[in-house]
Amino acid sequence: MTEVSLSVSHYCGYCHNPITNAKTCVQACGTTFHKECFVCQSCHVRLFSFSKFIEDKGKPICATCHANKNNPTCFICKKLIEGNYTLAGPQEFKVHDHCFKCNGCGLSFTSETGFTEDEGKFWHLSCLR
Repeated sequence: MTEVSLSVSHYCGYCHNPITNAKTCVQACGTTFHKECFVCQSCHVRLFSFSKFIEDKGKPICATCHANKNNPTCFICKKLIEGNYTLAGPQEFKVHDHCFKCNGCGLSFTSETGFTEDEGKFWHLSCLR
């Protein structure tokens, strides 16, 4: 982000109103924004010069929204999956490896124990008896 010279007309990339003061604007993503208009285009949280953001189709997206958009969410805990995960059940639910546990006994599944899925819950075969 750089300070803008206003020798030519500039319009805000968000609100499209004129920018009249170079000290109150931000240049990013190939356009100029009023400081208060420099927001994530997904969640509309204000971004600052120190904010982490990603350019997505010429618009700023905060790092959190970018990660949520591009990474899967765990079927069990509903949190973002950033590393390895398991595809569980016939619907291939994406599940953190550490969340993939039996709903009955709470133990993790192994290739030897086997599991079944019933209404979005996972069970050891032996826990269903």
